[in-house]
Amino acid sequence: MLPKARILVVDDEESIRQLCSRILGRTYTVAVAGDGPTALAMARAQVPDLVLTDIRMPGISGLEAARQIIAESPDVSVVVMTGFNDFDNLRETVKLGVNGFLMKPFTPDDLLKTIGEGLRKGLHFKRNTRLRALRPLLELRSDKLDEVDHGRVFQVITETALDELDATTVSLVALAEDGQELTVTTSSVTGEETVTTTGPADRAKSSTWKITPGDLLATNGIPEAMADDSGTLSIPLQAGGNVVGVLTASGEKFSSTDRDVLRLIAAQGAMTIENIRLSRRLRRSYWNTVYGLAATVDLRDHPTRGHSDRLAQYAVAIGMRLGLRADRMEDLKIAALLHDIGKIGIDDGVLRKPGDLTVEEYDWMKTHTLMGAKILAMMELPSRVVEAVLFHHERMDGSGYPLGLRGDQIPIEARILAGADALESMTSTRSYRVAMPVREAVTELAAGRGTQFDPQVVDTLLACLQAGDLQTLTPDDTVPMSVPESA
Repeated sequence: MLPKARILVVDDEESIRQLCSRILGRTYTVAVAGDGPTALAMARAQVPDLVLTDIRMPGISGLEAARQIIAESPDVSVVVMTGFNDFDNLRETVKLGVNGFLMKPFTPDDLLKTIGEGLRKGLHFKRNTRLRALRPLLELRSDKLDEVDHGRVFQVITETALDELDATTVSLVALAEDGQELTVTTSSVTGEETVTTTGPADRAKSSTWKITPGDLLATNGIPEAMADDSGTLSIPLQAGGNVVGVLTASGEKFSSTDRDVLRLIAAQGAMTIENIRLSRRLRRSYWNTVYGLAATVDLRDHPTRGHSDRLAQYAVAIGMRLGLRADRMEDLKIAALLHDIGKIGIDDGVLRKPGDLTVEEYDWMKTHTLMGAKILAMMELPSRVVEAVLFHHERMDGSGYPLGLRGDQIPIEARILAGADALESMTSTRSYRVAMPVREAVTELAAGRGTQFDPQVVDTLLACLQAGDLQTLTPDDTVPMSVPESA
């Protein structure tokens, strides 16, 4: 059962206090105060959810008392009681941002309806405050999580807490993914600037930590430290049942809303950290699978191994010089590593035949692009990867396979693979021939420029060779500086 909302009634007339207490006491927990100083003391002893106050009172007015209460506890809702002749004071209440007005005289229904509406507005304010605090962390979700730096996340967490709590210093002690190292990120206000530092725990000052880094490695969990007289508030970051860090804010004084906001930041921060680590683990598993499949194909088709790795290096070098976007570069690399995966469906007798293939055998060999594309499509790899593998044996003049595409009909990734694959194959030893010198391989590429190969790809490949981008190749002769247009 949820606790009743706490209402503090402030009025110098005892009859009004008794009336409000009697009507509201059936639904809420009610406390009463006959003057401003008493109301302030009661609010500090136990923060109410809503203050119902008269405007005109001797000494500290109801508005001034409400203003001081809100200054110390911003999440408190305020409803003012006033008469028809208090329009000047009404302007002040609007500036204060009260959550309701109750005109005297009032009925029990008027009172209950106004208090209920005031509590709802206050709850809406609290939710907005908490959602605003989460915005910087939620914006990280629009990025590719596996590429987000942990340091950036730690900085967002500490600077968000620093700003939302108006703290002087916020520190995050975080446990590394391997569970062996601790990192401390500290954000503080220096003049008008926010300064954030991140470093190993043994190099950071620990005077502001409510919980020491060593406690993170304990097996019995981390307790939550509430705000206390020292002006310090600590919240553990927990994800998947494990503590991944401790967020500590230091300042003059924190309210219950501050505690709730810090809890929310800690919870979202922990979730973001865990999602990043999960994304990275999935990413590593993804690439391990790609490399494992590439190695499997190489072992069948290229006993000397390394063909797919070298081809991927050549393709990436070409793609970078052509200015492909990062996402296309990744697809290109995957396609290069898995370009021959369809050959797992080709019989060893055909795949490793030392002599020329018969027409039937060659037709069978040509199906490896279709089988490869089908396998990758079943793995739900990006369409660019599938198409690059499917079309990497197409030719610029339309005489390639499987569809006889020509020119720009062939995806750029497939055109890059065609040139890179030809260079790697010609300069590597096979069971039926020795490796061709680089100069001769370049001459062969030039001969196919515009017919078999994309001229731009050939030119870019040559530029890569001249610049030394293809580290696995060691030219034995001087490579020509350019390829003639008529070649």
